Amino acid sequence: MTQEQVNRLNIAVKPSAEVINEIIKLSKSLAKKYKSEFILDGKNFYPHITVYSPMFPKKNLGKIVEKTKNLVNNFFVINFKALKVVSGQGYIGVEFEYTPEIKKFHESVVEKLNSLREEHYKPEYNALDYKMKISNEKIENIIRYGYPGAMALYHPHMTIIRLKDKIIAEKTATEINWKINNFKSDTIVIYKMGEHGTCIEPVKEFKLKL
Repeated sequence: MTQEQVNRLNIAVKPSAEVINEIIKLSKSLAKKYKSEFILDGKNFYPHITVYSPMFPKKNLGKIVEKTKNLVNNFFVINFKALKVVSGQGYIGVEFEYTPEIKKFHESVVEKLNSLREEHYKPEYNALDYKMKISNEKIENIIRYGYPGAMALYHPHMTIIRLKDKIIAEKTATEINWKINNFKSDTIVIYKMGEHGTCIEPVKEFKLKL
């Protein structure tokens, strides 16, 4: 199967309106000060919390939508508790507590959709220099789930921006005062993905049970 026949999708949590507004405000503010790879605006690049974001054959989109819909129907609104603002590889984001509630949802999504990958994953994951930089556990995840940050290695987080200068990003992360410590989300979205882990186009949106 050629690269034109697969694409990367992100089954993601859509944050509350209050959180989206705060993230967009922060992203735009930081982009005015520093050179960035993207700016979250809610139109071209969407604020989100990744649940599972591997490569899928495009022919399986209908099955992905149907399985996600059926899965979401079994889950209630998800609670999030912010831990800290973190930075890595130029990214700045908010990290959340990995609660049993979030763990159950994440693992259910991966288990339900993993087979629809048909063992595809990003070509760069095959590169020797990439494999030399990551743990054996992440390599195993890529093979089993198509994505290094799945299952036991999953860390719920929400990206604010990616700066071109990693050092500035690390310093800036320590200066951000994230004010929304707790929030609920009632929406799951399947997004098409762009560069730098961005969500660029919503495919389908689903509501969790109240």
